[in-house]
Amino acid sequence: ITYTLYTPCVAIDSTIIVVTASSDATIAQVGPYCTSDPSVTLSAATVGGTWSGVGITNGATGAFDPISAGAGSHVITYTINGPCPGVDTVTIVVNPRPNATITQAGPYCISNGVVTLAAASAGGTWSGTGITNGATGDFNPVIAGVGSHVITYAIGGPCPATDTMTIVITLNSNATIAQAGPYCVSAASVNLSAATAGGTWTGTGII
Repeated sequence: ITYTLYTPCVAIDSTIIVVTASSDATIAQVGPYCTSDPSVTLSAATVGGTWSGVGITNGATGAFDPISAGAGSHVITYTINGPCPGVDTVTIVVNPRPNATITQAGPYCISNGVVTLAAASAGGTWSGTGITNGATGDFNPVIAGVGSHVITYAIGGPCPATDTMTIVITLNSNATIAQAGPYCVSAASVNLSAATAGGTWTGTGII
């Protein structure tokens, strides 16, 4: 820049003015995350600044931990100091991950009635052999049949969750007693029998 003074004796002076570009602190958009997601490293257009806000575990590197931040919307700030400082903010959304843990059920007999399965968080969908209503979790042992059946419970949304369990269906025990007697009071002891062994006998005369 030159300054000229026009007088009978001309005077001129000049100076150099340096104009430096402002630091670009623009943050790269990130998220949303789930509360169970691992730590991530945030980035900005210009390195060398300092990160701050809920969930920031390292202000120099921009490490952001969704678990530490917790569910919610968190305002993160990136600041570059110096002769031409720059500042930018971004809102990072962390969504809660639902708990899809299924309450263990069974084993059931083939003759058991319909049961309603349960899980820690509602709102998911049930699937698998024997499920007659995916929304309510109704399970019918008769439809499932004898055997081991894997049941799945899935919760959708931004942070999906899934759990499985195995329900065992067994045949009904056959306790049919083989007909015996009549006997005389002087007859020797006899061993009664039934269709399926392993049960317990009770009644007058059972020794």
